[in-house]
Amino acid sequence: MAIDSFVISIFLILLFGRLLGELARRLGSPAVVGEIMAGLLIGPSILGWVSPHNTLSVLAELGVILLLFDIGCDTSIKRLYHARGHSTWVALSGILVPAVVASTAAAYWLNLPSFTALFFGCALTATSIGISIRVMAQAKQTQTIEGQVILGAAVIDDIAGVILLSILLNFHDSGSLSVGSILILTIKVIGFLLIAPPFARVLIYLARGLQPQFNQSGYAVFIVITLICLFAWLAHLFGAPALLGGFAVGMALSKQFVSPINRYLRNPFHFTHQLEKSTKPLIDIFAPIFFVYVGITVDLSQLELTTTGLLLLLWLALIAILTKLAAGLTAKGSWRRKLIIGCAMVPRGEVGLVFAEMGRQASIISPKLFTELVMVIVVTTIAGPLMLKWSLKGQRLIHK
Repeated sequence: MAIDSFVISIFLILLFGRLLGELARRLGSPAVVGEIMAGLLIGPSILGWVSPHNTLSVLAELGVILLLFDIGCDTSIKRLYHARGHSTWVALSGILVPAVVASTAAAYWLNLPSFTALFFGCALTATSIGISIRVMAQAKQTQTIEGQVILGAAVIDDIAGVILLSILLNFHDSGSLSVGSILILTIKVIGFLLIAPPFARVLIYLARGLQPQFNQSGYAVFIVITLICLFAWLAHLFGAPALLGGFAVGMALSKQFVSPINRYLRNPFHFTHQLEKSTKPLIDIFAPIFFVYVGITVDLSQLELTTTGLLLLLWLALIAILTKLAAGLTAKGSWRRKLIIGCAMVPRGEVGLVFAEMGRQASIISPKLFTELVMVIVVTTIAGPLMLKWSLKGQRLIHK
């Protein structure tokens, strides 16, 4: 990619991503929706100012790795442990129901091969932690039972989603999928998630000890980026997606980091907070690149803009919403609590988009199916927060 094309593409991606992301936020929708719309606007679908390219794709993948790092920083294993009894059933049903129902619907209504339909269904299993928790935080509900269950279930969803993605990509590469290979790959991915954060914490201790020797500006962000790159490479060696490396480093920085050897690896809070804070500007720049690039790669001309085609797309989006609402029914408590939890599980957001993009890059899903999948994810990302706000408002009215 020529340098002039590269710099003007990045300029347009950053500018329109920020403008439309902020507009979406002010309208009450997640910024990710505006960023995807920015990609649609400047991409081949509308204005044609920016076209998909391998160079931009690599930058988008770096944005995903940094995004998963940010999610890892906010992941509370301690809260997950305390909410495990309530969260596990919600998470499991939130994975199995969408995977089975959406895969079956995709195979039947879209006439897809079995594996492609399975990938389509699995892409709709993961819940966006950031979107739902942000809505709960605005309503000051994060410390309620509902908030803890939602957080725990979303974390389990995301980890299971990464494992599912690893298994499906591994099958696509190897051409075989036995129970033994699934078990080995699952053990490797879970093993990486167990080993990598403590190992990263050890390296953080080492970096803190060396800090006086490298007393210069940029040291904190240098440490984080080198760790993320190292663990992204190690994740690839373990047979997992590189983005899992960013997630592991984020968990190592998390204030709620726990491990069997935690007594020897206490969090140096001042230093880890400094590391996390120093990386925020990079995340704010690179993460939106991924979402805008998703919009750029979407080809709206692939959509069937007929009554039948639009009704089919709406039907798939409705299935994606209803299957997550069904997950809320497994939660204990009142019907209002079940509704709140179900609504919070609806938005797929960034994790579903990562799934879709990895499938497109691996040629598992076609450009047409990729466009349809992104549209379904966008609908859930818009509908989820609105439904959650409505359910929380109803709860406050009941309490009054």
